[in-house]
Amino acid sequence: MLPRERAEKILTLHAAGWPVQAIADHIGHSHQTVRDYISGLRTPGIRTPRSSLLTEPLARYCRQRLAEDPHLRTSALFKEVADLGFQGSRATLYRELTRRHRLPVLADRQDTNSKEEGPQIPSGASRTLARRPERTPVLPQRVAPITGETLNSYLARIAHANHLTVTEVLAALPTWFSTKTNNIDDRAQHHMFAPAATQALHELAHLTSTTPAGLAHALPAFGTDESPARATTACHQCTARLGIRQPVPVHLPIHHKVCTRHGIWLSDLGEPHLDLSICPEITTAQHRANRLLRHCTPQQLTLAHQTAVEAVPPWPASPAAVPHHWRYRLLALQTHNHQRGIPTNFDTYTHAAIYPDAIGLAAAVLAKHPADPARSTGENSPHLRAAAPAVQGHFAIQDSLSQVRATASGTTR
Repeated sequence: MLPRERAEKILTLHAAGWPVQAIADHIGHSHQTVRDYISGLRTPGIRTPRSSLLTEPLARYCRQRLAEDPHLRTSALFKEVADLGFQGSRATLYRELTRRHRLPVLADRQDTNSKEEGPQIPSGASRTLARRPERTPVLPQRVAPITGETLNSYLARIAHANHLTVTEVLAALPTWFSTKTNNIDDRAQHHMFAPAATQALHELAHLTSTTPAGLAHALPAFGTDESPARATTACHQCTARLGIRQPVPVHLPIHHKVCTRHGIWLSDLGEPHLDLSICPEITTAQHRANRLLRHCTPQQLTLAHQTAVEAVPPWPASPAAVPHHWRYRLLALQTHNHQRGIPTNFDTYTHAAIYPDAIGLAAAVLAKHPADPARSTGENSPHLRAAAPAVQGHFAIQDSLSQVRATASGTTR
């Protein structure tokens, strides 16, 4: 930005009839700068705002990722949006989210991550943990890990099955495990952890009478899979088959919303799972999402799905379309799961009900621009407008449960 006096002088000389070439030579600035002030693209004394590198679709993607994974590391989030086409630096991403999109929680995550990345062994525990047997013992009760299970959860289940405390289990393992379990996110792969990870994996396999390959595949703490993940709990029917009654915290792929074996909606942390047997099309949509990954990345699918949700019509166009609309599905899910004792006031119901419509729209969008979902899923995308035209009138502004029930029964006002 030029000083106000110099910028105003450009306008004065232009008003006096000076050509651009003469003004540029006299002021000592480029022709383009002179033309910008003359044409009004720049205003004296006002700094030209920077164009945002973080588009609104990418910003929504970040909001969703931060909401569904409470301990998502900012370095991991930056890698995800960079794979989606974000051209700025990591510092630019932090600045865009905290200033422009008002996500101050990201700054706290940045500070937390910087502390988490270094080894953290609680004071007074390192000496105790160092005095471990030369040979790791073998526990009598074998405990199989759940896919995506957190290390803290797995060690707690090992201790409970063998009538031990977690401290006693850690005492029989390398200090690598104590360091990992004292970090909020055990997926963080610090460079100091990597050399000891292989030995730690084999020690745990020996202790639990399991295979190293099985543990490495199931537990994200060993860092064999760096793909984006969401925090949730394992399907309660899958764990019940193994005799596990308590919730098991896991990290699953970001596109994995449904347990297709049992038809269970895997909600975010803090919200109950939903039985989808009343709406099998939601499970079918998960199968379709899995097939889409043959032609796109999980990040591209998540971005397309997240933006498609915004474009799905909020109300059916006519009473005849009600049985095929997501609000009819919403009421069915609420009624069916309320009989199981689950309250109807969770956002999870809406996320599940709209899923088939959103996946269908996301598939159409990705078919047009599979390599550039940020562009193809923008607010003004012609593909979104064509696939999901906006519904006008009183349907678009009324959003109460009574209206849902009235619409589902075909008695709209």
